[in-house]
Amino acid sequence: MTRTTEEPAQMDWAHGTPIMIGPWLLGLGDPSPETVEYWEGVAARKLMLKVCQACGRFNHPRRLFCLTCQSDAFTWQEAKGTGSVYTFSMVTRAPTEAFQREAPYTVGIIELDEGVFFCSRVIAADQSAVAIGSPVTLAFAQVGTSGELPVFELATG
Repeated sequence: MTRTTEEPAQMDWAHGTPIMIGPWLLGLGDPSPETVEYWEGVAARKLMLKVCQACGRFNHPRRLFCLTCQSDAFTWQEAKGTGSVYTFSMVTRAPTEAFQREAPYTVGIIELDEGVFFCSRVIAADQSAVAIGSPVTLAFAQVGTSGELPVFELATG
């Protein structure tokens, strides 16, 4: 995609808070051809991952090529829904008004048991209990204006 600096960036708020890289809108909940099955899974409250047909490695839903063997042949499989907090950040000053109403909240990188890293909200009754290595389980929650999305709750027990 080529864009000149004279063209204003387009903001489409209809599908939630947009993700921007510089002046380009990436969207938030808009399925692309490589992620349709992921979003269908979200609608069914499932976390779907790509599985490489060549080597069996699990890959993030947005991957176009396997991280291990560079194959582009994938099938889809539901994730177990468990993992641990790889890193996290407490958000006290959110990027938009919709998210500011939810602040403070925690976002993190979750290392799923399948070996895939997934960026998501981390839900905990006591946000100070979130720590690197904390076990988490999949849940779904309203996030901003984007509808229900996968989030991870601190595992109890």
